[in-house]
Amino acid sequence: MKEQPNTSIEAWTLLALIYRDLDDKDYRNALFLAERLYAINNQNTHYVHIYANCLFHLLDYSASYTVLKTARSIPCLNLFAKSCYELGNLEESNEKQRFYWEEGSQALRVALSMDELPEDVYWGDELASAAARHHMPSKASLCNLLGDLYVKLDNIRAAAIYYWECLKQNPYKISAYTKLCDIAPDCIDFNAAKLPEDIFTDFELATTDLSKSPHSYFPPRPSADVSEINFSEDLTSSSVEWNSFSVPDINNDYQEITVGQLRALVRYSPKVIEDDDELLHTEYERGDLEIKKNTIIDSINHDIRIMKAGEAYKNKHGLHKRPPVETTQKLKVELTQLDDDGENDYEREKDLYESIHKSTPPRVAKSKGVMDDDPRPNKKLRSVSSKVKNQAIDGYFFFNGMNQYTNLQTDESIINGMNKVLQVLCIIANGYVYQSFYHCEKAALELQKLDDPQYNSARVLCILGKAYYDAGDYQSARAFFKQAFVIAPWYCDGVPTYSTCLWFLEKEKELNVLAYKMKDNRSHLFEAYIAAGNWTKCATGSNEATQWFQKAVKLDPTRSYAHALLGYEEWEKGNSLGAKQHFAKSMIANKRSYIGWYGMATAYQGMEEYVQAKTLLFEAIRLHPRHPVLLATMAEVLYELEEYSEAVKFIEKSLAIRVSTANEKLKEKIIMKLEIEEAAETPEEEETYHDDSISL
Repeated sequence: MKEQPNTSIEAWTLLALIYRDLDDKDYRNALFLAERLYAINNQNTHYVHIYANCLFHLLDYSASYTVLKTARSIPCLNLFAKSCYELGNLEESNEKQRFYWEEGSQALRVALSMDELPEDVYWGDELASAAARHHMPSKASLCNLLGDLYVKLDNIRAAAIYYWECLKQNPYKISAYTKLCDIAPDCIDFNAAKLPEDIFTDFELATTDLSKSPHSYFPPRPSADVSEINFSEDLTSSSVEWNSFSVPDINNDYQEITVGQLRALVRYSPKVIEDDDELLHTEYERGDLEIKKNTIIDSINHDIRIMKAGEAYKNKHGLHKRPPVETTQKLKVELTQLDDDGENDYEREKDLYESIHKSTPPRVAKSKGVMDDDPRPNKKLRSVSSKVKNQAIDGYFFFNGMNQYTNLQTDESIINGMNKVLQVLCIIANGYVYQSFYHCEKAALELQKLDDPQYNSARVLCILGKAYYDAGDYQSARAFFKQAFVIAPWYCDGVPTYSTCLWFLEKEKELNVLAYKMKDNRSHLFEAYIAAGNWTKCATGSNEATQWFQKAVKLDPTRSYAHALLGYEEWEKGNSLGAKQHFAKSMIANKRSYIGWYGMATAYQGMEEYVQAKTLLFEAIRLHPRHPVLLATMAEVLYELEEYSEAVKFIEKSLAIRVSTANEKLKEKIIMKLEIEEAAETPEEEETYHDDSISL
């Protein structure tokens, strides 16, 4: 194997922490750290693999599948095939199942053909597995998984071949043998094959190689000379431009993601094996017995259809009680005709797809005259021989006993790398807590400290998108959510809010592409249902949106957002009782979400029960004291309760955040009522004074 360039201490710090979390089964924290590693270099197959591995452990198979689709290392191909296996299990459509399982089998055939895969088994490595970590899957494991995929594809002949190969490589793979037993009736040569006593035989001392592999499959070694995390300058409120929503404006020179680029996410998918690859022609064909059995099954299905038709005839003529008519509407998301001719030009879609990764993320726009500074310089370390320094660094990351090279300079390098990772996590944590408490300005300014690779990651962009959304700036929120989705369409935490932004902004085409892309994501069906509901609501305004939101609630009733959306749907229909029921469920599901409290308040407001609405709005505003719509709604309720002095305070707070013509008119109404109220009190005071004057 050719020598690879060194990597940074920061990267190795992250690798060590991630593997520790994986060992501890703390997959969510491992994923958080792996996202930082992936942001450093999303082309490094070691980083890609560990990131996808975290996603896979969290059962997010769609994400691991998408991340690994273009990775061409053996570990990545192996994990990609596992993702395909699981995704096929989740599908209901036989066509989609076969699609995933065929892709998985192709990936494994590519892996098995690669020169990097060791042909021999080094038992020294296998026996050291309790103390050492393996970064290369064994040939036996690849064959075992490929056998599983061929069973799913109903290619029993090919499955048996790979199970036998698995056992030949490693007789400890007893699961391969049990699966061979399961498919034995369709394996023509099974009875003539080896018996257990022929497979699970003793190792001979003279013939067993207990040495370790001479090859290393570790990531490139760490070096103090390499830095992969840097920081941007601190920004103050006075150094940035502000928009009409009273939040930092985003710059105008970022590259806008087009609908065409979004469409490329749907229309273009990299191929595991190209059409001219000779591996396509080496797949084992199904056996004659399997084909014969399929013919029999098809015949049985034909008989069943005839029997059903006969029963339907009897029902029609009253010979049997007629079954109830099916009234359930089949919900579908279709890709609508866009501005182009609608044809799927592979090369054009490929170019658009690849251009996505060259896009620039939106950042806060700086005030005129504020110059961009270079990233904060790294602390200079005392000069020391690179060779000695790197040998010393190895001792921290490799299990090789005492480190004889340890010295003050090396310790300083290690601490510096560790602190860089800690600083990145601290910035993101700060941004998240500011967003959670609806401080959009603070969240935006804090996250600007990250360098471009860390900043242009889905989690960070979604934090910013949510912050701007909660501030009522849907246009800016859309920019962040869209960038996050196109660079990491498997990261779906922001999709419900993103789709709601698009509904508010009436971006029907973009919303359609989002919903269509999400519909096949079996790992994020809740988010897919929300996106589909918002799209149908935007496109048709029909009752179909309600049905999508109901599917989301049925799938996961513990999430408050779908309950809230259903509440608004019922309220628009004039069903006050239904709206209140859904809003109550939203509040119960998440007592700390202002959305449920505000929704319930609007329901009471519409029923002219203003005292109850006022109480609910107070809690909603306590949870989110900076939302202009909440503040304006409270002013409306106080106006109806004739509490004009308090109403003025709330409407002025709302207008200070966001200027609105409707709210300006509301303020005028409130002030007019307040002046009338004050005028009604003034004559009485003047009259009293006049009487006193006469008496004098």
